[in-house]
Amino acid sequence: MTMRETVQGKGERSSNPIFLLTGDKPEALDVKRSAQAAVNIKEAVQSTDTQSAEHIFVLTDAERDAVGELIASLPALNVRSVEDDLLTRVEMAGRQMPQRLAETLIRFRRQANRYGSLLIRNLPTDPVLPDTPRDGKPAPDKKTFFSEYSLLMTMVQLGEPISYSDEKDGVLIQNICPVAGHEAKQENTGSTYLEFHTEDGFHPYKPDYLGLVCLRSDHERLAETATASIRNVLHAIPSTAITLLRQPLFRLRLSTSFLHGSNSQEMYSAAMPVLTGNLLQPEMCVDYFLMEATTPEAKWALELLKAELLKVASGFVLLPGDMVLIDNRLAAHARTGFTPRYDGKDRWLQRCFTVEDFRRSAFSRSPGQHICSPLSIVFSMQDAG
Repeated sequence: MTMRETVQGKGERSSNPIFLLTGDKPEALDVKRSAQAAVNIKEAVQSTDTQSAEHIFVLTDAERDAVGELIASLPALNVRSVEDDLLTRVEMAGRQMPQRLAETLIRFRRQANRYGSLLIRNLPTDPVLPDTPRDGKPAPDKKTFFSEYSLLMTMVQLGEPISYSDEKDGVLIQNICPVAGHEAKQENTGSTYLEFHTEDGFHPYKPDYLGLVCLRSDHERLAETATASIRNVLHAIPSTAITLLRQPLFRLRLSTSFLHGSNSQEMYSAAMPVLTGNLLQPEMCVDYFLMEATTPEAKWALELLKAELLKVASGFVLLPGDMVLIDNRLAAHARTGFTPRYDGKDRWLQRCFTVEDFRRSAFSRSPGQHICSPLSIVFSMQDAG
């Protein structure tokens, strides 16, 4: 049995049976490298032992129904206004989730796994969906909230929700959909191959975890979500490269979605290392598209790390009722390309971020709120200080 058969389930095989880096890419991307990556990832996926896959969890139908009953007890949701009282109610409901799921989330939070990700399948789904939002904003016609509450109930077990005023209007539960005219963007509104990256790695309060729940797959079920963890490659990197990757010899260009109010001028993070923390189990911050090395030696080390990560990447097509959790400190993630039709039935995910140390971002948030101030303001104050 292949990984795809295990992840998608009987009778749900995609027409694309292996992980491939598909889709047209902007000229700035290295096409030759991506072609080689397709070969490497194909081999990695085919060799995965799905019988003991520690990063895949499938709810039984009884467990799915139990989660659905918990969600049914919660009130109607306004995603533009999620207050602390509601988050408390959601967290309390989550304490009644099926024991097997609760234990899996506790283990993932406490020790993660070597993949830095967890795929949860067979969650309850909304009985009726409106059209996929064409602008990626909240869908006012969505009348049930199984996807939102499944995501939120799971994520609050991993940390405190956080959002950023620069992105998606600061809502805690964000729609991830293709937007017409954005096809080639290296952002969540695009549909070209989205390079491996740490989510918002340039942000001083970047997420510790991100969760993605699938409401609707792309038409051809070609869009695959992939992850690659530092824990699976550290043994393959020489000490010379590791030493360089632990030095502040790199910087990240800010995503364009964070440049509002800064006259759209390019902005960069402060110099930073790629690897930090424990020598044997380091944390990683990397971005194949936005990260730049500041010395030739650092560039050599970064390219070596990128190549090794591609060799161990694992991918899967997200189906309705699937949720992937990613430890943003261990695993980079990517998405293969797909072709949106803009017919109301395009791929539709929802996303949420959490952090373990919520108080660390208190200076950037209003009291009792979860939305961080614009990043250009934060950077300008750091420069002034």
